[in-house]
Amino acid sequence: MSLPASPASLANDPVHVPAGASWMRGITPARLGLVFLFNMVQMMGNPWFAELPFLLAAQGMLRGAAMQFLAALPMLVLVVRTEMATAHLAPRGRIARLALAVLVGALLFPLVNWGLRFGEPYSPIGTTAGYWQVLVSHFFRALIFGSLFTSILYFAAREQASERLMQQTRLARVEIDKHMAEARLQLLQAQIEPHFLFNSLASVKLLYGKDSEKGRFLLRNLGDYLRVAISRARLRDARLGEEVALARSFLAIFEVRMGARLRVRIDLPAELASALVPPLMLGTLVENAIKHGIGPRASGGTVSLTARRCGSSLEVEVADDGVGFRARSGHGVGLANIRARLDALFAGAGSLELARGCAGGVTATMRLPLRADALPAAP
Repeated sequence: MSLPASPASLANDPVHVPAGASWMRGITPARLGLVFLFNMVQMMGNPWFAELPFLLAAQGMLRGAAMQFLAALPMLVLVVRTEMATAHLAPRGRIARLALAVLVGALLFPLVNWGLRFGEPYSPIGTTAGYWQVLVSHFFRALIFGSLFTSILYFAAREQASERLMQQTRLARVEIDKHMAEARLQLLQAQIEPHFLFNSLASVKLLYGKDSEKGRFLLRNLGDYLRVAISRARLRDARLGEEVALARSFLAIFEVRMGARLRVRIDLPAELASALVPPLMLGTLVENAIKHGIGPRASGGTVSLTARRCGSSLEVEVADDGVGFRARSGHGVGLANIRARLDALFAGAGSLELARGCAGGVTATMRLPLRADALPAAP
């Protein structure tokens, strides 16, 4: 649940435009409140009000603070407008222009203040000398206040600019990291194409020397398979059902070569067929099981492919009952590629684990977040 947005009139953005008046851009409630508070504190320190009853003194202080607040508005506008107009300048030039704005505002302050008091039935100063003394006093008071206020405004503006720059730097760094992760992921996915191709062509070469008819059949099917596999490697996501179908085609190619030595078992629940997975990872695990598990075993074996849901995660398991770990390290190019891609895509939410199978061989389990189908139907 989010809180309602503040009214535009209460906005405290330095570029806020109150009531749509462009000349008041940057005149925020916080800045107005600071000016009024300073004038109110100044009135409270005036000994003249100490001789009056409490209510009259309070009314006099509020009235005096309001008049001085109105008299200070020209300086506030000048300083804020100068501060915004010189944001692009070097510090020395900016400070010089702000000092000039303070000086002009300090000259205007006593004139506006006494203009607001013109026609009052009483005057605390009855002589010309006293009049000029008060004007000079108000000028220096405004000069001190204006310098203090401008210093606060200047350093606050610099702090805000630094924070904005740091935020932009953080956003730029996140964007760079994102592009680097995408480039790394594309490189990892590109590595899988020659990996599939070289291993598959090696199988074609072996078969072609024994049975040229089966070799031609295998080569034709391999060409169809590689067209789909290579185009799929450019994708970020694929349906699990499509990946299983592609893996089934890959297994069919090896069934031609290995005959009865290769047995296949696939268990894919219908509700998981539309789950999204990175492309070609499943094929790499199947290829690894055949090449390092079933292939070296004279009697062959079974490759089992199972998918299941575990809470909010998807587990895809490729198991074989081949030669086991004694003839394979589990740290080849294909497996390293899968681990790197899972880390780039899901960070700690994706993993690949190898374990000894119950009936011998090796079981590779890939875990990743279970995501709903968000892709159009494959052609």
